[in-house]
Amino acid sequence: MRRGFWRSILTGMLVVTPMFGAVTVLTVPWDPTNPLSPHTAYPISAVTEVTVVLAATVPSAVGSGDAFMVNWHFGDGSPDANFALTNPYDISTTHQYPASAGVGTAWTAVVTVTDTTANTSGTANYYVTQQKNNLSSRVNVAIDNGLWYMHQTMWRDSVGPVQRGGWDTQIHGCNNVAGLAYDCTYPGVINASNVQAFEVSGHLPSGPAADPYTEDVQRGLARMLQFLAIQGNIAQTYHYNPAAVNYACSTATPGANVNPVNTGSNAYPFCPPASSQVFYNAGATSCLTPPCSVTFDGNSNGQVIFSSDGSGEPIYTTGPFIDALVASGTPNAVAPTGAGPSGPLPGVLGQTYKNIVQDMMDWYSACQYGDDLDLGNPGHSNYVRGGGYSGSGGGWLYNCQQGDDNSTSQWAAIGLIGGFRGFNLVLPQIVKDFNNVWVTNSQGNASGRNPIGPDPWSAGDDNGSAGYRGDIYNSNAWGSFATSPSAMVQMTLDGIGRGRNAVFGDAATDPDQRFNNAETYYADNFCNDPNTGAYAAPRAYTYGMFSFTKSMLLHNLNGPLAPIQFMRTLTPGVFTGNPSVPPDTLDWYSALSPANGGLDACDGVAQTLVGFQSPDGHWYGHDYDQGYQGGQSPFETSWSLIMLKKTVFVSCISNLTGRGSPSGPLTNLAWGAQTNATGYAVLRSSTDGGPYSQVGTTNLTAYRDTNSGLLAHHTYFYVVQPLQGTTGICQSNQAKVVIP
Repeated sequence: MRRGFWRSILTGMLVVTPMFGAVTVLTVPWDPTNPLSPHTAYPISAVTEVTVVLAATVPSAVGSGDAFMVNWHFGDGSPDANFALTNPYDISTTHQYPASAGVGTAWTAVVTVTDTTANTSGTANYYVTQQKNNLSSRVNVAIDNGLWYMHQTMWRDSVGPVQRGGWDTQIHGCNNVAGLAYDCTYPGVINASNVQAFEVSGHLPSGPAADPYTEDVQRGLARMLQFLAIQGNIAQTYHYNPAAVNYACSTATPGANVNPVNTGSNAYPFCPPASSQVFYNAGATSCLTPPCSVTFDGNSNGQVIFSSDGSGEPIYTTGPFIDALVASGTPNAVAPTGAGPSGPLPGVLGQTYKNIVQDMMDWYSACQYGDDLDLGNPGHSNYVRGGGYSGSGGGWLYNCQQGDDNSTSQWAAIGLIGGFRGFNLVLPQIVKDFNNVWVTNSQGNASGRNPIGPDPWSAGDDNGSAGYRGDIYNSNAWGSFATSPSAMVQMTLDGIGRGRNAVFGDAATDPDQRFNNAETYYADNFCNDPNTGAYAAPRAYTYGMFSFTKSMLLHNLNGPLAPIQFMRTLTPGVFTGNPSVPPDTLDWYSALSPANGGLDACDGVAQTLVGFQSPDGHWYGHDYDQGYQGGQSPFETSWSLIMLKKTVFVSCISNLTGRGSPSGPLTNLAWGAQTNATGYAVLRSSTDGGPYSQVGTTNLTAYRDTNSGLLAHHTYFYVVQPLQGTTGICQSNQAKVVIP
């Protein structure tokens, strides 16, 4: 019998069977597609190196009754580490390499596991390189530590031939772990969120068997699929024309539109005589003669699928399931589990991921709130636009067709965006048209009034903010730095993006400034001290930062993907100190304050998250307030890892390179293949960070740019967008190319 282990695929799952006497040792690769790629270490000072985790498993020891010893030889001359095996899924150790070795020094750590009962052994290498102490290095180490923490805290079992694993009973804070009370409010969706964090880091269910995280992702997918339920199609009826009601009122200042107002207790809001209606979506034709009845069935199978994870709030929890399946990059994979959650409804066993995602999109579409008696009843008593209740139409609440809520609606939006961009599935225009109305109705656009509640950051100006179930003035629950970026995510769903504004140097100011105003509101408060809490500081609130990150990376204007590098504000003087970035902007991801070696007004999302991470690799407690930590904080580890990868629902191209030639002139670009892409769009800019313009498309992983406009002795910046059909999935790293 051959020594080693064999691998077989059973309904998409990895089955590892130990063979007699074999010892198989697996180390975690930094890049699963390149086993020799090194992990990062960096010097904290002239004499101290950061502590790194050396992560490995010994799967052949699972279920064995033998005794094993583990030896780590670090490769830097320091004493070896030796210990007895207690957990085959964790034979890790930590180490500080010598800071004095110098940048570029490479070490090969060797882990040897000996079966002292059978007198056999196995080894594997773990590669580490010292890099500079910069943001990239700090992010790399944070990701390494965070992923290993999730690996360590996963539970594992088998149901028949299928191996499962998850975090729904073993997440930080659950069952009062480490003294942190948590009621496990969302037990099933934590599996989807954590699986996605592995996937966007490049660890896929179709990855190499030599990567321990491949099995983790396969187990996690098997577990999370058990929390999805199927039912028949849901009828949806929309009760108004979205084109006719989606307006604000003009002012003397271009683009500074305000909400319509009431003049009496029974008056319907209208624009004052001195102003006129400014329609934001006048061309919408999805429901011209309401009521409009729709059956959403993008794959014509007569069913919808939703999260049944025990939370009782499926609008919140279905979106992460969509994102995790899209991030797998395997639309044609078949669910190996999912006989159905507890209850009478069937589960998704045997369904393809693509069909599951489309059915969840159909469910979200059918569950949108399409009613609003106020919009159709001019005599309705005391109606106020965005007036603090969930009846303004076009959003989602906790359950199907229940109402509108800017906290829950972002999860519908991010799921719909993920299915459309990642799997090229059906997203009907009527869903976007009605959500467009809710965005308008829930956004504050008045300057000079104080929102209710303890809002020291607003100081009389809520322009651009969005409330919980109305504008921030009328509905301040959860804090505006959760609900305002949530509205921005919904804008990306609806195709609402940055518009022209004379303050930015444009020749004119567009009437629709909704995205500009929301971005300005968040940007003006971005550098507030996180120690003042989530009500006052965006960076104190992981949930809100995750929403904001989605909106920046998925930003588009009428469809084309156009991620934003530099957050900008219409308020001068907010961002000062860094002359290398455009005026009144901040690199929302990569900014570094003077305390961390930069010139920016404050740290961006990446350094903020690095600073929040706990020594064992997890994140917890950077939340709305102590009262809500139990519901959200267990998700902070996965959300933080996804943000640190600067992505949303897929692991994107990160190895785009380019070389310029004076002959032509021209540039040659090359990159690695993107899972599930049908082609690539190539974009170019003469400005670091864009905006970019498309110069061509290709089905290859290389491109020669010979387009007009290239000049010798000039520098150009390129990105690549993998495509599903004609839809951009994500955006690659930027390649700087100098033409000699």
